Amino acid sequence: MNEFSWHDVYYSELQSLYALLVVPAAFLVFRLAVPSSEDRAEVPAAARFVAGLTLFFAIETMIDPISTGPILKLDFLRDTFAASAIPFLFVVLGDLRVLLLVIGVARPERTLRQNLMWAFGMSLIVPILTGVCFVIAGWIWPDVHSQVQWMLYEFGFLLLCLFLSRVWVPHSTPNNPNQIAFLRSVFGFSAAYYFLWWLADFFIVVAEMDLGWAIRIIPNQLYYALWVPFVYWRFFSVRPTEARIS
Repeated sequence: MNEFSWHDVYYSELQSLYALLVVPAAFLVFRLAVPSSEDRAEVPAAARFVAGLTLFFAIETMIDPISTGPILKLDFLRDTFAASAIPFLFVVLGDLRVLLLVIGVARPERTLRQNLMWAFGMSLIVPILTGVCFVIAGWIWPDVHSQVQWMLYEFGFLLLCLFLSRVWVPHSTPNNPNQIAFLRSVFGFSAAYYFLWWLADFFIVVAEMDLGWAIRIIPNQLYYALWVPFVYWRFFSVRPTEARIS
């Protein structure tokens, strides 16, 4: 009898692919049946932007596990540049969606190009610092575990979310408490799955416990399946009779 392993569960297609597609697919069906309404938006000026962004990233988060799973397993992609470039691209897109969303809601009067440039610039901070820190760690500990690079990345984006939530948000929208609450909820949700990823990797790398792979399943669902529905529900949950930000 084979010994049960959370590592095997984690890398099974049921967990790494199919379980990540169910909620985004259901969300797309919901959007087909129920159009977004500016009357129920937390920030009406950003309603069209948020509706489009959540629709785009609902599709993108379904393409992600397909591309980084079955497609990368194809023989002609093994050990190629694409095998490294495709996962990195989706990591950047995953962080870019958070940063583009918050700047689009905080600055709805700016053009998409302006907000995209800000979000893209911010999204490069953590990868660059991670690379520098991992190189330094390699000099100090030549046999450093490769997963430490991802632990540095996870901890870095966690700190970025905390900094932007506590420092940048109040300065960017000082007179709009509802807007501040929405932006902080987005950063809080994103910080939560990055913390859980870091915690899982701590169990895997430092404690060498199989439990880490079980923990990793939770942030995967938050990141792939639930981020878009959470953002959409949180943004379009205002009752028409409630006061809204113009």
